Amino acid sequence: MGLRRSTVLRALLCLVLAAAFTTSGVAQAQVVPKYVYVDLGPVGLTSTALDVNNAMQAVVTSGTAFRWENGTLLNLGTLCSGCNPRRSYGTAVNDTGEVAGYTHVQTTEPPHAFVYRGGAMIDLGTGFGSGSSSAAWGINSGGQVVGERTRSQSSPKRAALWQNGTIRDLGTLGGTTTQRYATESIAYAINDSGQVVGTALPSKGYPLHGFVWQNGVMRDLGTLGGDGEATEARDIADTGQIVGSSQNTGGEIHAFTWTAGTMTDLGTLGGDYSSAYGVNEHGRIVGGSRIADSPDPNNAGHAVLWTDGLMVDLNEHVTNLPEDVALEVAWSINDDGAIVGTTCSLYCEPGKTATPRGFLLVPQSATA
Repeated sequence: MGLRRSTVLRALLCLVLAAAFTTSGVAQAQVVPKYVYVDLGPVGLTSTALDVNNAMQAVVTSGTAFRWENGTLLNLGTLCSGCNPRRSYGTAVNDTGEVAGYTHVQTTEPPHAFVYRGGAMIDLGTGFGSGSSSAAWGINSGGQVVGERTRSQSSPKRAALWQNGTIRDLGTLGGTTTQRYATESIAYAINDSGQVVGTALPSKGYPLHGFVWQNGVMRDLGTLGGDGEATEARDIADTGQIVGSSQNTGGEIHAFTWTAGTMTDLGTLGGDYSSAYGVNEHGRIVGGSRIADSPDPNNAGHAVLWTDGLMVDLNEHVTNLPEDVALEVAWSINDDGAIVGTTCSLYCEPGKTATPRGFLLVPQSATA
């Protein structure tokens, strides 16, 4: 059942979208736009938003998975009618509106990956028997889904690809482990060319390394120079540009972009940590970073945008951000520059006391 937002929000979105995505025909220099903040709901509840597609549909989770569009939340439900509470988690949405994620399927079974397609939630399964689990983290426009699966709750996770009713194990970078609850590989995203990115165990052992997989071949992306912590590849554009996080030579975890074999450190907002989670076809990247002057060394950080060589704190570019809200992390950006993410939940700055919510940032204009 859909949950409707106010008519005021609808009017705001119409005005903002018209301003953001209508071109004047006059060539102007690209600068960082201003954004309008939209709370994705549901009203009064904690939520998170992990993905937005080019149709301005966002995937939101608040107890169950929702698909948000034009101020309306469509509750996707779960696959377990007897579970209490009934839970599902939405992670990705493609340009046709199909949503991927994971959900409980029975009261006594771990979660399974799902895809919401044709008005119904479909169990993608695990390929194993009872006690096995799976989760979906990415979906492309062709309906290919990637994620992870395990034979049992304590066995190692392995990256998986779901396509046309089959499940393919994507393997590792040569490493295996017998450790309980360990990770051998996870797939986070897939582009429309079928290239998959994630993190996997190399033959030398831990830590995990970022990878790109295509046509049965998994390639190690390397690191930013440090190799004491895991490297993760979190998203890949159709251009082949990859983003994620890796340890640098100074021992800090920094966001990176990888293109044609070269990994570049994207830096931070002055703190000791950053990570990139989304990239669009124009090379604009979103993620999160700790700031230099935070009063709390454990601060959760600020949502950031990397564009045209600039690193921008998104909190400083929103025209209507409530005073008690801090944008903690940006998870995804579509090709028109709309961004989704989550507001601060723990270790927030003084005064940032709002309930953690999924948000949408709509660019007012692509130019100054």
